Amino acid sequence: MPFDSDIEGFVQAAVRLPHDRLRRIDRQWDRLASDRRVVSELMQASNEIRLQMGQLRDYIVLAARMAGATGEAETGPRSLLAEDVAEAILPTARAVFLRDLLENSTTPGRAAAFAALTAPFLDILPGRA
Repeated sequence: MPFDSDIEGFVQAAVRLPHDRLRRIDRQWDRLASDRRVVSELMQASNEIRLQMGQLRDYIVLAARMAGATGEAETGPRSLLAEDVAEAILPTARAVFLRDLLENSTTPGRAAAFAALTAPFLDILPGRA
């Protein structure tokens, strides 16, 4: 499934980040459980979105593997497995995917969840066209 340019741009940049940074980000996700729950509730509301989220995770794992295979990602004894890279990136990728439903929502907490989940990646987060 092709994703829009914001998702593709984010994933391609994120899989190439230093793995120490991705480890630090991954350790933060537990602190953002309520923000992740907001995204999860949106995902659960639609079978189509749930299917797309599975495809998104698969896309991130594939992108991480390809970046490692081409030498564009960190390798060596301290590097992460592609699946671990995906886990570090997935909460933000989901938020970017659901950006239209989160960022400008009138539902309390959605915009805050978007901001919290994308904060660790602000330097590579695609802007609005």
